[in-house]
Amino acid sequence: MPNYRHEVYWQTTEAAEPQDALTGDVDCDVAVVGAGFTGMWTAYGLKKARPDLDIHLLDAGLAGGAASGTADGFVTPTLGKDLDQLIRVYGEPAAAKASAIVGRSILEIGRFCRREKVDAEYEANDYLMVARNDGQLARLEHDRRLALRLGSDTKIMDADEARAYVDSPEIQGAVRVGGALVNPFKLARGLVRTLRGMGVTIHERSPASRVDPAGPGGGPHTVVTAAGRVRAPQVVLATSASQYTFPEFRRTVLPMWSYALISEPLTEEQLGRVRWPGREGIVEAKTFLHCGRFTADNRLMWAGGRAYYYPRSPFDQGHHDNAAIYRELTASFGEFFPAWRDDVRFEFAYGGVIDITRDMMPHFGTLRPGLHYGYGYCGNGIAATHTGGRILRDLVLGESTDYSTLALVDAKRPAFPPEPISFAGFQVLSRVYEWKDKRP
Repeated sequence: MPNYRHEVYWQTTEAAEPQDALTGDVDCDVAVVGAGFTGMWTAYGLKKARPDLDIHLLDAGLAGGAASGTADGFVTPTLGKDLDQLIRVYGEPAAAKASAIVGRSILEIGRFCRREKVDAEYEANDYLMVARNDGQLARLEHDRRLALRLGSDTKIMDADEARAYVDSPEIQGAVRVGGALVNPFKLARGLVRTLRGMGVTIHERSPASRVDPAGPGGGPHTVVTAAGRVRAPQVVLATSASQYTFPEFRRTVLPMWSYALISEPLTEEQLGRVRWPGREGIVEAKTFLHCGRFTADNRLMWAGGRAYYYPRSPFDQGHHDNAAIYRELTASFGEFFPAWRDDVRFEFAYGGVIDITRDMMPHFGTLRPGLHYGYGYCGNGIAATHTGGRILRDLVLGESTDYSTLALVDAKRPAFPPEPISFAGFQVLSRVYEWKDKRP
């Protein structure tokens, strides 16, 4: 097996040390459990709307260092699994409204970076949804029909047109989709600096063990850690896959692992072998997709493939070492880019935990007065977490808006069956998705 660095590439691009661990008890207006994108966008929106609010965020490790800082960096207009599933769950009018709002978040993330002077390597260069066989071409056509029903049209490029964007012999067709690329860790740490500059307190290395709800007579909710407590009338639970550790969500989310390879920086000679002038991201048109992109320093990222579920140890960092998935990723990369197969060396190999819900949709809402939640991005979270932050902002403020009235808010949260049934079901469902991806 190659001598990979089993660490997240993005987190080597900026130095960061945890600060301000909670010690003692605190009273505040809003407590947010989870300082990833959802929690930080919630705090940012609240502080913009109400600068007087005293807001405290708590994170088990480094703010932005878990799922947010491990993401592949695709900023896409996707909610949950895909548009087809969004329509299946919520219907066409609700799907159209939600899709438009999450699409707006792509632009607003770019505006945030410019306004707050956050160098997140934001590239508004869209991405290509590519097809490698007849089954994937059929999926592109299916998605085009769905988009037409929602009032949007897309052009399916043939092989020659698509290869003018990315010159892979595997590409049989493609659709260009509005979106952006970003360094997710730099975006997350830029949010940390911005929030602290606005007066928000972020407690890193402060894992919450539980949340004690307010009593029948009212009063604050209490976030309990080993070193202290945070009492607040408004609490937001936004811990991505770690929602799994709270009893209220134990059966509504599964922590799955997704994997990525990052190459050494390509030389000018290597770059010249494959025409890819616009540096768009590429995403395969299937469920267990592969995706690829350049980093700012001309490394290649190749990620995706089958997701892995480890029910006995879902957060064990030893799962970064998964030889089978790295072999599969290396082989699929070589098929997609034969011109790079022999001498592009992958330096980084790592995984990250994503939050999968049973209906493959994100969920937001209020468990009880003053206790709110947001999770379930299913691996498509950078733009959707910005939308989620707006939803949670409005739920905390008690305002009825386009965000707080989306169909995803306070919707039914279907539960997974208990183990070992969930694990067995995941294996069967994986095989079904793989079969569906191959059929025309």
